[in-house]
Amino acid sequence: MLRESIIFQHAPLYSTFFLWGLGTGAQQLARPLFAYSFGVSIFFITLIESMNAIARLISAPLTGYLTDRWGRKPLLLFGNGLRGVVTLGEFFVTSYEQFLVLEFIAGIGVSVWVTSSSVLLADVTNRENRGRLVAARQLSSRLGTVGGPVLGGLLAASFGLRWIFIFNAATKLIIMVITLLVVKESKPEVKPDPTSKGKLHSFDLAFFRKKTFLSLAFATFAISMMVVGVFQAIFPVYVKEEVGLGPSAIGGLISIGGLATLLISYPNGVLSDRFGRKAALIPGLVLLSTAAFLLAATGGYGGAMAVVIVFGMGTGMSMGASQTIAMDMAPEDRRGTFLGIWSVFTNLGGFIAPFAVGLVATAWGFSPAFGLVGTIILIAAISVWALSRETKAGAASE
Repeated sequence: MLRESIIFQHAPLYSTFFLWGLGTGAQQLARPLFAYSFGVSIFFITLIESMNAIARLISAPLTGYLTDRWGRKPLLLFGNGLRGVVTLGEFFVTSYEQFLVLEFIAGIGVSVWVTSSSVLLADVTNRENRGRLVAARQLSSRLGTVGGPVLGGLLAASFGLRWIFIFNAATKLIIMVITLLVVKESKPEVKPDPTSKGKLHSFDLAFFRKKTFLSLAFATFAISMMVVGVFQAIFPVYVKEEVGLGPSAIGGLISIGGLATLLISYPNGVLSDRFGRKAALIPGLVLLSTAAFLLAATGGYGGAMAVVIVFGMGTGMSMGASQTIAMDMAPEDRRGTFLGIWSVFTNLGGFIAPFAVGLVATAWGFSPAFGLVGTIILIAAISVWALSRETKAGAASE
């Protein structure tokens, strides 16, 4: 129990994860449906996710580098503030083009906040407890994403989709207050290397050619394809058109998936700390691949519910384990830079997947698009099994 007390020590930080998840869960419901309301095709709906990912792709490495230079807290405040202001502006848009531009800008804010908060969490954990404490982050955020779509669906049904943006902006305001008043800076005091002169080239880039990192990068890319390219970009529109569900019912399905993630997250973190990161990551990837293949074959509400449950479990296991491995591998003196570079692969998957899934779905239908993603995730699981080494406490280094 004493080992878990660190969670309560950082309760304000975890509360920001919950609030971010609450707003994100609601936005996840609103984004594709709001774009669809302008009468655009599936491709242009997925284009929003791709543009959002481009923004994150550009800003994540820079954010990681700046957290090493300026500290974690200034970037947390900037990223959250930018996302909140842009979300408020989305309430007033009158065209698809305006929404696309604002979502691109918002993607920068999302990337800055997510990257800097991940660096901060890596600072306050170690290899002995990191699996559980990263899982606690997932637990906090998933509590929010379970409630977010439900609240968003109720708001949409009662007042219209636009009010979801007001709700999301309100959560960002509360996060801003908590971060300003309670969250502490976590940047470690690291003695400078007199031979490096403080330059970035002192960071050993050969580190990124190791098999463990390369397999992790591919797995991260594949996870993002499913989470962003399929579930966030297409799933709400897919079940609306193929199953005939309204916003409230779709929000309920998304929340069920979030509940599955919530229930699996902390046990998965304990598993990761006790038996190793691969023991959590590989089964999670297999579940995500299964969810993609199930989605390709589903045509009814029951099938959609099965998909979100399997997807939620796979997401909780694979995302938590992949984040933990990245934090394990990050050197203390360049932790922000390392995690910023690693996050490129998450955002790369988020950029490519909506384009690929949107194009394949437009040309040949939804099922081939989902099957393609499922195959890529399965290949990633095999690569982790074959190439990756364990990174938990006590494991031999590569």
